[in-house]
Amino acid sequence: MLGDIAGTAPLRDALTTTNTLLEQVLEELRRVNADGLVTVAQELRAIQGALPTPEKA
Repeated sequence: MLGDIAGTAPLRDALTTTNTLLEQVLEELRRVNADGLVTVAQELRAIQGALPTPEKA
C-alpha cells in the first residue's frame, strides 16, 4: 500500500532498515537468553548436588 503513495520511498527504506536491525537484536536476545538458561541450570544442579540427601546424612 505504501508503494502507491508518492514520496514514501524514504519511509519504506527506514522501515526496512529498522526491521533488519530488530531482527539482529532479537537474535542476540535469543542467544543471551539461551546462554543464561544454561548457566542457571548448571548453578541449580550444583546447588542440588551440595544439598544433603538421606544417603549423605
